[in-house]
Amino acid sequence: MEISNHNSKGGLVISEEAISAIVTNAAGDVDGVVGFSNRPIDIVSTIKKGSLKVMAPVRIAQDGDDLDISVCINIAIGKKIQPVAEEIQRVVKDAVQNMTGKLVSKVNVIIASVEEEKPQSSPEPTEIEE
Repeated sequence: MEISNHNSKGGLVISEEAISAIVTNAAGDVDGVVGFSNRPIDIVSTIKKGSLKVMAPVRIAQDGDDLDISVCINIAIGKKIQPVAEEIQRVVKDAVQNMTGKLVSKVNVIIASVEEEKPQSSPEPTEIEE
């Protein structure tokens, strides 16, 4: 799927991969999101299409001029699901609308698993030789 706009000055095409990158970057910054899951949302599509693309963590469907987005995440242990999901919906909708100019009508958040947060890896201090 590609989103395209054409006018007298030329055309613009936005790939599904570009929108998926916007979604994962926005959702990944939300506190409580540990990662993304490649689990299929619709097993029937997976069987019919036989494609790994249906195993992607982000699904985008175009409904007229609007976009419907589904994102499959892994949430951190101890985080409340509803506030995290609502924040993901807000930031994903804002990011996609601001960057593409397309209206986002729905953001579905699917919680695939609950996992421990990965510790932030900080670079070890280096010794300075004199």
